[in-house]
Amino acid sequence: MSTTDLTMADPAVQRCPYPFYTALHASDPVHYDRHTDLWMITRYEDLAEAARLHEVFSSEIDMRRDVSTVDPTEADELLRREGWFAPDVLSQVDPPRHTSFRKLVERLFTGPGVKRMHAYLDAHVLELIAPFAERGRVDFLNEFAIPLPIDVIADQLGLPRQDASRLKRWTDAFIESLDAMISAPRRLECTRAIIEFQKYFVAQREAKTLDPRPDLLSGLAAARKDDGALLTTEEYLALCAQLLVAGNETTRNHLLAGMLMLANDPVLQQRLRAQPELIGRFVEESIRLESPVQGLFRRCTRDYVLGGVRIPEGARVVLMYGAANRDPAAFPEPDRLDLERANAHRHMSFGHGIHSCIGRVLATAELNIAFRRLLERLGSIRLAGDAPAPCHRPHFSLRGLDSLVLEFTPLRG
Repeated sequence: MSTTDLTMADPAVQRCPYPFYTALHASDPVHYDRHTDLWMITRYEDLAEAARLHEVFSSEIDMRRDVSTVDPTEADELLRREGWFAPDVLSQVDPPRHTSFRKLVERLFTGPGVKRMHAYLDAHVLELIAPFAERGRVDFLNEFAIPLPIDVIADQLGLPRQDASRLKRWTDAFIESLDAMISAPRRLECTRAIIEFQKYFVAQREAKTLDPRPDLLSGLAAARKDDGALLTTEEYLALCAQLLVAGNETTRNHLLAGMLMLANDPVLQQRLRAQPELIGRFVEESIRLESPVQGLFRRCTRDYVLGGVRIPEGARVVLMYGAANRDPAAFPEPDRLDLERANAHRHMSFGHGIHSCIGRVLATAELNIAFRRLLERLGSIRLAGDAPAPCHRPHFSLRGLDSLVLEFTPLRG
């Protein structure tokens, strides 16, 4: 397959990028996409090198403003007029600023709000399964994949679960605003939703300051930076957005991806039921195959030769984690789910280097517990024959299904 005319801007490639990745691995692993003016890094070792060299491949690039082809001026003016212009302080910044904020958030994730998580997660997974366990059919997206991570992040933040629908709508607005292909009208709609999010979370900060609880938002309200100062409103909102979005979007998408794999493979289902100790391996290997985050952006600060190719200063670069996870040099037979794969845990679905995902342990725990309990209660899992076939939503960076309706044989837990 020639790579000259293939582009991640093509919705068909976004829905299924894997043939594109295979072609790039074979002949063009550091690929310049002339349609988008982006450099795509697809090989595992090249991506690991780029992720380590933050002084060369800088995270100081705003995906909403520096990558999209839509003029951000109108949306930014709306933010400044009615909300807060709150640039990211974690995923899109470099050290030393990144180091300071990452330490702050890591401290929160070791606090009382995220202790004893396994028993809590197990109880909530069972609570969500109970209404459909005897029915033999489930709208898995809406009855499980959406509510589980939304409820978990709401609980950890210290927010009422009845606000889950608003939290999801705001998460979706942030996710869409990250899409390099977003339209100008849709960007404005997303910006209005983000302003709603901002006003809600500013009010929460005031409430948590007056009545602190053992939750993440109370921790953020009281958090102090290295210089002893409280977070500014903009810094607080940027961290809230990071926690909200990272806390549910990727977990939701991999719950869907994993269940689709199981529905398409009855032998795999039976093996995992017979050997539940393999579920952890299934989680790692399946998330390697179907990375919820396919790629994130960087800016090249100087001319640099990577994988034998010179990337020019100022170039916009995409670290294609989804492609690195299917690099045959790193993972032999990369398109096959292999529960015996010794290095499956070395996948890059949670990033690599200083920007690796802080919530990896929590997300992995959610997935392990969810798949274990679902396999215990649902037998002969299969796609519902009368429902639309699940399709992947086109998105430049993220990968997720638009629906998943399943039928099954109820099992006694």
